[in-house]
Amino acid sequence: MRATPFHHRLSLRFDADALAADVAKIGPGDWIPHFNIHHHDGGWGGVALRAPGGDPTKIYPDPDAPLAYAATPWLARCPAAQTALSALRCPIGSARFLRLAPGSKIREHRDYDLAFADGELRLHIPVTTDRDVEFVLAGERIEMRPGECWYLDVNQRHRVENRGARDRVHLVVDCAVDEWLAAQLPDALTGAAHEARAAFEAFRARVLAEPALQQALLAEAADRGRFVPRVVRRGRAEGFGFGAPEVLEALRDGRRSRTLRWL
Repeated sequence: MRATPFHHRLSLRFDADALAADVAKIGPGDWIPHFNIHHHDGGWGGVALRAPGGDPTKIYPDPDAPLAYAATPWLARCPAAQTALSALRCPIGSARFLRLAPGSKIREHRDYDLAFADGELRLHIPVTTDRDVEFVLAGERIEMRPGECWYLDVNQRHRVENRGARDRVHLVVDCAVDEWLAAQLPDALTGAAHEARAAFEAFRARVLAEPALQQALLAEAADRGRFVPRVVRRGRAEGFGFGAPEVLEALRDGRRSRTLRWL
């Protein structure tokens, strides 16, 4: 199998001071405590910028939400966050400011279905942070500086501790994988393995042989912005171990041959 890095700093850079000015508009009572109380000690909270139905109370991502992701009233008050999100030329789901208070910690845990191969991934843009913040991913400490943009494979075990004297705030964005996003990442992450290609070809053969499955996938295709993660999820539910690289390759081949028969 191919080597899969668990983190990568993208070439994108953002104005951390401007983002911090956005955060300064958020009052102490506006931060909503993170819903997973088992993963933190009380000092972790968020403000939703994009959420299902634009609901500002929903600080957690929900891939199965019946309502589409939309801007919350907070995003209109945060011009630097608007600029940052517009620079991400890929489909965006959840977007949040997440804050870890001084002296607080996020206990080791995993998130799920949020790595490149899953067709949906999480980007972190540090706003306020310093060397007294310890972020450990898959046993490795990752130092992220204000204004940088990081892909983190949060399917891996990770934890955070803020030993500093000020809030650690990140702009955290969940993105659907497309060709633009894939181009921001290293070949070691996005290259397709032989086994995964074979699994995708087997899945394609099954789809072509089953009209009902074809119709289900056509329904998934109606949401073009999230097409790749939806196909990956459907394939894995059917027992086929491929990921986003294989779907992207098939889409490219389909455009070259001017047909969607790759399904």
